[in-house]
Amino acid sequence: MHLSASRRSAFTLIELLVVIAIIAILIGLLLPAVQKVREAASRAKCSNNLKQLGLAYHAYHDTSMQLPPAALGDQYAAHFVLVLPYIEQANLYARFNLSQQMTSGANNTQLLAPESTVNVFLCPSIRGNGVTTLGAATDYVATGNREGSNDCDRLDASPDQHWGMLIYPTDPLPGTGRTGLRSRTSFASVTDGLSNTTLLGEKHVTANGLGKVANVSDGTWGYWYISDYKTWMNVRNSKATLGAGPKDESSRYQTKLGSWHTGICQFVMGDGSVRGLNNSTSTEVLLLAADRRDGRADNPLP
Repeated sequence: MHLSASRRSAFTLIELLVVIAIIAILIGLLLPAVQKVREAASRAKCSNNLKQLGLAYHAYHDTSMQLPPAALGDQYAAHFVLVLPYIEQANLYARFNLSQQMTSGANNTQLLAPESTVNVFLCPSIRGNGVTTLGAATDYVATGNREGSNDCDRLDASPDQHWGMLIYPTDPLPGTGRTGLRSRTSFASVTDGLSNTTLLGEKHVTANGLGKVANVSDGTWGYWYISDYKTWMNVRNSKATLGAGPKDESSRYQTKLGSWHTGICQFVMGDGSVRGLNNSTSTEVLLLAADRRDGRADNPLP
């Protein structure tokens, strides 16, 4: 009987190296595409967050016939606290005592608790952890506009100088350091038109400042605070250029609006629509867009 021996062929070393090289090239081509898809999804989620917040401020207005004040006083609750019931956070809202400061006591303990993280306040391009050293984080802020000053993010000046949609009220409660809930603005006061006026925008926060205090670009949604410019936690300067991503620590970067999305920063307008503005948008356009009554409603946003 004649037996024929079969021989098994194998890859040579050169062939294996070629295959590995081809796989590496394919992976190199695939990763940028995956990153682009992931960022597109994050940007869409961020846009949806702003849309939900726009609807919340409209619901607040429908109920109160006014917009919420920017804050109830130095170290007291900010506008984000007031709209919690309108973003399905009524239980969290009930845990805060608006007659007390947010920087100490039970209010501060609650604000620092992990369960106070509100996902609709967070941009997925920036973070997963929603807590900073000052309390639960926000990646969105009111757009500031103050007459006669480059510090239009500071609310401690006279409310008569402020022309954003969310400003400081003027009904101080005797014997306290806070105001009541009576606001100075409503949709009727936005004479430039709701579709032309920014309500909230994305907050510029750097990678180095993430999770830290407001004077290094982050902070919390819980309160407004004069000290160390912590007003930046809830309002940003519409007279400043837009921040250009997580590494931008240029002059007064802590005061800026901006995002981690490639090339754009997103805003929710007074009518609840969401607009993405190019990072090169001029400061004049940003300022006019944040002014509810400048008379330049014909000035088009890009």
